[in-house]
Amino acid sequence: MVIRHASSSSPAPAADVTGAVCDVGAPRAGDTKRELTRQYKEAGPPMGVYAIRNLANQRILLGASLNADGALNRHRFELKMKQHRNKRLLDDWLRYGPDNFRFEVIDTLKKRDDPAFDDPSQLAALLAMWSEELGCHGDRAYQPVQASDKGPRP
Repeated sequence: MVIRHASSSSPAPAADVTGAVCDVGAPRAGDTKRELTRQYKEAGPPMGVYAIRNLANQRILLGASLNADGALNRHRFELKMKQHRNKRLLDDWLRYGPDNFRFEVIDTLKKRDDPAFDDPSQLAALLAMWSEELGCHGDRAYQPVQASDKGPRP
């Protein structure tokens, strides 16, 4: 352990557990990381509308989720495992390959503190707007997953 003798004009710096001398008031490198982690946890995942675009035939799967990044990760995982619920999307994935698909969050909702704010209905409205904007109808779109497409029931 290193101990420094201080002169009477300046206080002695504190020694940490490892024996190194440190300034008590100096900012630490980890403080910024801790603050960013806290902000991320408070903000939560992005709510919004996401798209999976097939670059080969221009079809789009649109969806909305309270956790858009998590929904995209689930879609990626299901496609990689060849177990996606949307058989048309899975067929195109297998035919054109993963390099011909782009996964993106196209719009987000800001988190509101108002308890009367209805996130799911706002997401549904946002999804309808983007579906109209992108022309996701008929052959241009992968149809949304129906309840019967979720697999066998017990």
